Parts: sequence; structure tokens; C-alpha cells
Amino acid sequence: MRNVHITLVRAAAVLVYLFLFLPLIVVVLFSFSDKSYFSFPPTGLSLRWYVAAWESGLFLTPALRSLALATVSTLVAAVVAIPVTLGLRGLGDGRLKNAIEFLVLSPLIVPALIIGIALLYMFNRFGLLDTFAALVLGHCVIVLPYMFRSVYTSAVGLRQNLIDASEILGASPWTTFRQVVLPALMPGVISGAIFSFIISLDQFTVSLFITQSDQIVLPVAIYKYLSDMNDPVTAAVSTVLVVFGLLLAFIIDRLGWLRHLSGGGA
Repeated sequence: MRNVHITLVRAAAVLVYLFLFLPLIVVVLFSFSDKSYFSFPPTGLSLRWYVAAWESGLFLTPALRSLALATVSTLVAAVVAIPVTLGLRGLGDGRLKNAIEFLVLSPLIVPALIIGIALLYMFNRFGLLDTFAALVLGHCVIVLPYMFRSVYTSAVGLRQNLIDASEILGASPWTTFRQVVLPALMPGVISGAIFSFIISLDQFTVSLFITQSDQIVLPVAIYKYLSDMNDPVTAAVSTVLVVFGLLLAFIIDRLGWLRHLSGGGA
């Protein structure tokens, strides 16, 4: 009976994985098609659409802008998350701590559509619409909860006796932070940075609301291309994005830092 139960669980897991990965498989197969329409099984394989995506010149600048945006947003989120997590660590349990934690994590429960509309009105009011600064601020709102959650897990595991020993030995607060606190937080910072980078790179909804023409990022460029054309070029670009994201996720898993986002210890 136990073997039957295990078999059913494994079969259900396989079905779930198929359900999740089947759309990705379709996109990947479409990107290698030798035709401008999808046919299954493929009648031939070709790299023509990858070449077409490169030669079109429509995606390189948005891709570079997306990489720069993801990098800057991740750095800003880390700079904000580290002092916030250390401050919360010193507060202990209480309503103030819970309120701050809820505020930082609230973008996880608010739909991206609502966040995008709110940022659209705010940036339009202050003349920041369609600027790189607006993109950075908008993406920081989205990625900060992931960075905070990861860094906070490491901060909770930081042993107070190490900090006390450093202070007793005469180290300045900055030296204690640089040589004791920061190294202990680095696994959480790095894992949170990788996740934040991926989320910022793939963020579409918020970017669509706060850009118009000057600061288009890669997901928006793909959307605009699909509005006019219907060929496998976007499938080729999307496949590159998927492979890049899976590679970063694989790095997190192999380094054992995934637990920092799921609540595991440092």
C-alpha cells in the first residue's frame, strides 16, 4: 500500500512539472522552427530566428537597459534591506516590528497591476514618467521583499556573542559591521540578489506602466513587437531569457542558498 502511495505521489509530481514546463517547451521548440508558424512535431530546426532577433536591432538596447536596471535595483534593494533587517533584529517581538515587516513585504500581496497604476500616477505627478530613475524606483518596490526576506533569514541566525566579542576587543562599530556582521549576511545577500535580479529582469507589468518610448526594457520590447508581428523572433528572445533565469536559479540551488528565501537557517 505504501509503494502505491509513493507511486501516486511521484506521478502527480510529474504531471505538475509537465503542466509547468509544457508552455516553455512549446516556446523553445517554436524558437528553433524553420517556419514562421508553429507546427508539431517540428519539420525542421533552424537558428534563423535567433539571427533575425540579433539583426533586427530592436532588442539589444532594451536588453542592456534591462540588465543595467536589474543590477541597480538589486544594489539599491540590498542597501535598503541590510539596515532594515539589522534594525528589526534589534527590536525583538512586538507590534512595531510586525508593522515594519508587513510594510516591506506588502508588495508580495499587492497585484503588480495595482502597483503599476499607483506608480504611474505618482511619477506622472512629479515628472518622472519614462525615466530610468522611475524604473529603478518601481523595480526596487518589487524586488525589495525578496531581498529583505533573504537577508533577514541570515540576520536572525547571526550570533550576538560574535558582535559582543568584537566590541569587547575594541573594534569600532564600522569594523564590527564590516568584519563580523556583513560576512554573516553575505549568503542571504547573494541569494536575494540573484532572485531580485531575475525578478527585475522579467518584470513586465510595472515597467509597462511607467515607460513610454525612451526607457523601454526587454519585456516591454517583446510585448510591443508581438503587437505588430507574429513570428518566432520573440520566442527566440524569450528562450534566451528563460535559459538565463534557469542558469541563475541553478547556481542558487547548487550553492545551497535557496533556503534563505524559504525560511531556512543561515
